[in-house]
Amino acid sequence: MSDSEPGSPRWTIADYVDGDEGRIVALFERVFAKPMGASESLDHWRWKFAANPVGPKVIELVWDGEQLVGQYAISPRRLVCNGERQLAALSLDTMTDPDYGRQGIFTASAEASYARLIDNGFTCVYGFPNANSIHGFEKRLDWRVVMPTPVLVKALDVGEFVADKLGRPGLGPLLSVASRQVSRAPSLVDALAARLRGIEALTVGEFEQFEAWADGLWTRCQAQHGAWVIRDHEFLAWRYDARPESDYLRLRVDGPDGEVAGYAVLAFAEREQGLCAFVMDLLVDLEIPGALASLLHGVEQHARDRGCAFASAMAGPGSRYRQALLRQAYLPLPERLFPQELYFGARVFGDGDQALLQPERWQLSWGDIDVL
Repeated sequence: MSDSEPGSPRWTIADYVDGDEGRIVALFERVFAKPMGASESLDHWRWKFAANPVGPKVIELVWDGEQLVGQYAISPRRLVCNGERQLAALSLDTMTDPDYGRQGIFTASAEASYARLIDNGFTCVYGFPNANSIHGFEKRLDWRVVMPTPVLVKALDVGEFVADKLGRPGLGPLLSVASRQVSRAPSLVDALAARLRGIEALTVGEFEQFEAWADGLWTRCQAQHGAWVIRDHEFLAWRYDARPESDYLRLRVDGPDGEVAGYAVLAFAEREQGLCAFVMDLLVDLEIPGALASLLHGVEQHARDRGCAFASAMAGPGSRYRQALLRQAYLPLPERLFPQELYFGARVFGDGDQALLQPERWQLSWGDIDVL
């Protein structure tokens, strides 16, 4: 297949075959000017694509002779939407060699991928395009913007950051003390209100890896939201335990009878504002009083212990966790303040469930994006 103009290089589209991954990694690192993995990129590729337990790989590669010049790839996901299980595709690692721009490679490789997705029973494709690419997804690929990525941010210790912005670094220690005290107040008030209602704090501790208990927790919680990725043991073990060169902090809250009441997965990364804690995943049995608040208190304490300036979570307009996060001063981040402006969008195939295009249906997390 080719849509090159007369006089321009001719290229063809072909399905991925075993052995192509070396050239895929090389193209990724040329296009994005960074390694795919922290030190071993091929291991990262094998984890992301070959080891994915969900479903078939759909990777369309664009070749100019023996040279790889483009890719459209998806990562399969199982969703539950309005109680129905669906096979969905997370669009990621879309790339075109800079020397082959404006030749239709993006559109042609995407449509080739979508044809294969439909043949394999996928109901939709979704992803998180940035401001530079969202219009291409809308105009050329019939995507719909569901919502801006619903990022919430809590300031924990912004003294040094504010002092630097003011050009008064000497004020950093004083401003840090003040910001730490102010930012603790919402959690303390929330904890006091819970105690006055007779709700005691629950035990929160670290754990090393996901085990069979995750299936039981997911079964109890799966109806909380209209549309979200199925978080069973198999998926969580792949996404967080098997990811190469990752140092996730896993926290678990236990109920009063010793049952697992919920978990959170945290990642830590340096940003311009300082060290940030990202809530990669959050799942809590809301029928257990105090479980969500206790877990969020544990998240905050661990972030503070590591010296984080900010903590960040996601919660869209329909999230059952949103009000608890807002009470603890996780505030919506205006789009203009995003380090990178991201949108959540989707394309539903054929007669697929249009509820997937409604923002209030979705529960999203940082772990759904796969950037950390």
